[in-house]
Amino acid sequence: MNTFKINAGTTFTRVVDHTGSVEASYKYVFVSDSARFEWSGSYANNQISVTALTSVTSKLLAGVYIWSLVEVINGETTLIDQGRATVTSDLLNASTAQVLTHNEKMLTSIRKRLEGRVLSDHENYSIEGRSLSRIPMDTLKTLENKYAWRVYREQTNRGERPKHKSIRFR
Repeated sequence: MNTFKINAGTTFTRVVDHTGSVEASYKYVFVSDSARFEWSGSYANNQISVTALTSVTSKLLAGVYIWSLVEVINGETTLIDQGRATVTSDLLNASTAQVLTHNEKMLTSIRKRLEGRVLSDHENYSIEGRSLSRIPMDTLKTLENKYAWRVYREQTNRGERPKHKSIRFR
């Protein structure tokens, strides 16, 4: 599956080798759970090219899209290629951005809960017929360890942290 990135607010160009027809029309169709858009392509010298100017990409919603490149000749549609595209936010015009991953948010939340737990050492209590049960401390520590490893792997995959190297001596 072909993947590529589109930076919103910048000019995007993609060229694909294809033995096609000058009479055909070509278009990229992008679909996500919250948006859909199409870009027309042109054909020359056995290549399909599409260019989206800054004015077009700046309006895109950030997220992951599935895309298809299709060829239309006399009403007949042929799928040429498909894949996934990630649209990143236009940082020059953005007022805010979501920078934490799900795992980073969960780890932060669990650690806040653990810090609050130090002040109250009970897991269950009842007042006037109402009861409150808290997540046991052992479960919170297990979840913290699980999410800390997930965050570590994400950060090493993004190149933000060096990977640990294991050395064995015999």
